[in-house]
Amino acid sequence: MLSARRAPRSGRRRSKRLRTSVSERGAALVMVLILTTVLAALAADMQNTTSVNLQLAANARDQLQAHFHARSAIELELFFLRFQGQLKGTLGNFIPIPLFELSSFFVSSDTMKGIVRKGGGFPEDGYPPEELDEDGLTIDKEFGKFEGSFWIEEVVDENRKININRPALTACQNMVHILLAGLFDEPRYDPLFEVLGQTRDPVRNRIEIIANIADWVDGNEDVDTVCTLTGDSSISGGSEDNRYRDLPYGAEYKPKNGQMTSLAELRMVPGVNDLFMQFFAEHLTVWTDDTAVNLNTASPLMITALLRAVVVGGVQPGQQEMVQKFLQELQLTRAMPPPLNRVSKPVFLQLLVAVGFAVDEARFTQLESAGVIRFDDNSNVYRITAMGRVGEASSKLTVVWRDDRAFGEIRYWRED
Repeated sequence: MLSARRAPRSGRRRSKRLRTSVSERGAALVMVLILTTVLAALAADMQNTTSVNLQLAANARDQLQAHFHARSAIELELFFLRFQGQLKGTLGNFIPIPLFELSSFFVSSDTMKGIVRKGGGFPEDGYPPEELDEDGLTIDKEFGKFEGSFWIEEVVDENRKININRPALTACQNMVHILLAGLFDEPRYDPLFEVLGQTRDPVRNRIEIIANIADWVDGNEDVDTVCTLTGDSSISGGSEDNRYRDLPYGAEYKPKNGQMTSLAELRMVPGVNDLFMQFFAEHLTVWTDDTAVNLNTASPLMITALLRAVVVGGVQPGQQEMVQKFLQELQLTRAMPPPLNRVSKPVFLQLLVAVGFAVDEARFTQLESAGVIRFDDNSNVYRITAMGRVGEASSKLTVVWRDDRAFGEIRYWRED
């Protein structure tokens, strides 16, 4: 009886222990699953972080390589320009095409690999090999074994543009105003100048823009009357500060009364907007040493601006065919074999008369005497745009370099 009574109690204990053991195993399984999930999440996060850091490191490496590729292009281009400068004193009269215009072809990683590819071993008087294999033999490496590429995107002769950074030394003798007026005078720009000034008069607003540019770089506080164009030699009596009040977005500041440090500063001049810069920025400069425009390398638009300044009565709308004929004849002259390819003052005037223009020779001589136009090769300042690329990374360098016949001078440096 006693044992019969205890049996159920013992069974109940075993059942209870069994339920407890099953419950503990279930809890442990849940904890293991939770820990596994947490560890898997941590491992995935660490893997993702490692992948991101690895990609960032690779991108930084590629970006650095692209930067130095672009710098390599700049150094090669400066060598190319120095070589051109040396030729000016010897073979300059026998080179029909400025060498810098060929830079985009010669200065590139592909071209350099093709030119400097090593075919055999080192020359006898060359440098000793830098790397040897296990047998002591030279490891043959070709020049340019690197990832990525570099090239020159553009080289611009700054001396073919109008220098807006030089105020006139003599009142009413600012010949830069003459060239600016010729550049702005094309009728297709009328809708632009109707909205750039205080009035809807495109002629008056053109003069106002020229005055604002002159007032920004001059050293006085009076509004420039642009008397070279208007004939008004009196002092305006107005303050330059008035032009810098009530500007868009509530801006108000004073004119610099000093030379511009970059062409982007022109955007600070009242009346100059993005559309103005789009039309005219490529024809203006602040980097050259003088105000002279090299007519042997000047663009067709700059030549046309000069025609408006020196043709009697200016170029009329019905004379556009004459302008195009003159530009074609000028281009043919530049393409002739040397020394006939040089465009001198007599040749220039002869071509003008040949197409039917009446030339104001006094004004032409005045422009030449003031040093605004030149027929000799005075090009010594270049704006260079170089590109370097490795994978998806790229680097763009913009450099303004002046050839001083020694080591040269870098006047501007920008990296994008």
